[in-house]
Amino acid sequence: MGKRISLVMTSFVLALGIFNFSGTSVSAASNTNTVNMPTGYGSLTSNAWRSSLTISGNTYQFQYQTSAIYNGTKSVDWIRTSWEACASLRNSASMSIGIQANGVSASSSSTWQNVCQGTYWQNSNGAKGAYSERRNAVIKPSADYRSGTVSIQNEAKVKVVGDARSWSVNASV
Repeated sequence: MGKRISLVMTSFVLALGIFNFSGTSVSAASNTNTVNMPTGYGSLTSNAWRSSLTISGNTYQFQYQTSAIYNGTKSVDWIRTSWEACASLRNSASMSIGIQANGVSASSSSTWQNVCQGTYWQNSNGAKGAYSERRNAVIKPSADYRSGTVSIQNEAKVKVVGDARSWSVNASV
């Protein structure tokens, strides 16, 4: 997925506060959910954030970021943030969420269709966090986007060393 992501949670939290977008369709939003693991294992937190939608020419644009954070004393085998962006589109409109894969498109029908695109970032180097870069998403053309339907879902998942189980928790905006 490209170069290693080395953001820290402080940067993520700071990003939530300093970006001020002036969109009209969907307000900026963030969500955090935490799951407590068994006694002595700690907890796992999923974070999801997206900006408001802004109009740029004949497109809508927004930014988003996700993370998975393990808070505990166990050594981490791997930790992953898996995110998916969805929107309701029609008439072959498309959405690209700023990842290497091609974007997704609605069919040529005038009926509204929910389209989604997703990917993940995993650290297997003992790190206790996995962070997506702050990315830019584009929906085009703006006329074929159904207002208020953009969503971001993030699944945080972790496996600690010496245990066959893994734990997960979701956040969505």
